[in-house]
Amino acid sequence: MILDRMKESYISYAGFEPQEQSDIMIRLRVLAAEIFKERAYAAFVLRQMFPSTAVGEYLDMHAAQRGLERKQATKASGSVTFFPSEEVHDTIRIPAGTVVCSYLDMRRFVTDSEAILAPEDDRIFVPVTAADPGAGFNVNGGTVTIIVTSVAGIGRVTNVLPFHNGTDTESDDALRARLTESYANISNGANAAYYKRLATSVSGVAYASVVGGTAGTVKVYVLGDGGEPLSPAKLSEVQALLTEGRVLNATVTALEPEEIEVSLYIRLKVKAGYDFNTVANTVRQAVVDFINGLGIGRDVLLSEIGEVIYHIKGVTDYRFLESYGSDCPISDAQYACADNIIVSEV
Repeated sequence: MILDRMKESYISYAGFEPQEQSDIMIRLRVLAAEIFKERAYAAFVLRQMFPSTAVGEYLDMHAAQRGLERKQATKASGSVTFFPSEEVHDTIRIPAGTVVCSYLDMRRFVTDSEAILAPEDDRIFVPVTAADPGAGFNVNGGTVTIIVTSVAGIGRVTNVLPFHNGTDTESDDALRARLTESYANISNGANAAYYKRLATSVSGVAYASVVGGTAGTVKVYVLGDGGEPLSPAKLSEVQALLTEGRVLNATVTALEPEEIEVSLYIRLKVKAGYDFNTVANTVRQAVVDFINGLGIGRDVLLSEIGEVIYHIKGVTDYRFLESYGSDCPISDAQYACADNIIVSEV
């Protein structure tokens, strides 16, 4: 400790040990505290000097030097279905701004525009957007069932399909990864790294693959977080940015990559004392997350999936049923999506 070293130095010069409550010891404690504070601040400054250790606003400053910005949170969107409470004889107006929410966690969603339920209709589909940004609003189908804003003549609501495209503010680790890649793949304003940087700078875009075609044509394939396809509005936003930033006489097109469904049959053996169903569910979810997180153009390799399974607690052995699934090559215009992942006991 700083105080101990200061005390030892004082004793060596003065020839005696100061009393704990003496004036000199009080001075030494105050000075030691100030020295410690300055050393701690110097260590903090040192960490913020380098992109590999900087955090928060200091990492933002490093990113800005490379033309990068932290992606902000985006709102999830989808559509809900309103049903009348009884047989419809008159037109029912559902105003824009009508609020509905999910029954599980009370996530609120707002209708984007006014909708009219005609007498001959028994339901109506209305687009909605989350009240707040964040990935937590990517709710499953059938969970938005509460009508917060009462509408005369409307009895119930539900969402048939899940909601997508809600994202959290980009984390330090994710921004640091993009920043590190910008150093490894230098953008020159016309190469693949340049267009990839433009596409992934859009909030909600997690993966991008650049494919050059004939002279002057470039195709940029984009995906959202978790391998989710982008909404038409988000894809248009990427297209606008690419069009604005393209080089002269180049045609750059933002596209959704082709989905390649991946199915696997995994034979699993668990260690004694572990519940098979619990371990199997963990394995299944881990494999799904791994495959869906590969992004665009990355092959699905059983060796990599096996590495994921091997490190799950409780697994003692596993086998892939080769007749049901194998390595799956993925082109730069495709992405892998977990389809049917079966886990059974050896």
